[in-house]
Amino acid sequence: MSIMNIYILLPIIIILSNSNNWDKTLKELTTGSLEYKACKLIIYKESSYNPKAVNGSHYGLPQGRTKYLKTATPQQQIVWFTNYVYSRYGTCQAALAFHLKNGYY
Repeated sequence: MSIMNIYILLPIIIILSNSNNWDKTLKELTTGSLEYKACKLIIYKESSYNPKAVNGSHYGLPQGRTKYLKTATPQQQIVWFTNYVYSRYGTCQAALAFHLKNGYY
């Protein structure tokens, strides 16, 4: 699936998601609509928007491999996620492209 196809489907995913304070935090920490949508899609693919999601040693909305996320609030998880993405990939769109190619970010 191309990134453009995902951007077409993303509004539907956003509407269906449980919008809450972590979503507001994500909007505040991203730079523009495309960045927000790319981050939102990564989170959906990783945890289906479940801040209590666990997969082995990966926790929370971003499914990060740190025990910090196990006890962090959803808003703290988003701060961790955006710091990680921007420090490693530069943009959420780059992180999403990597995720689509490799199945992880």
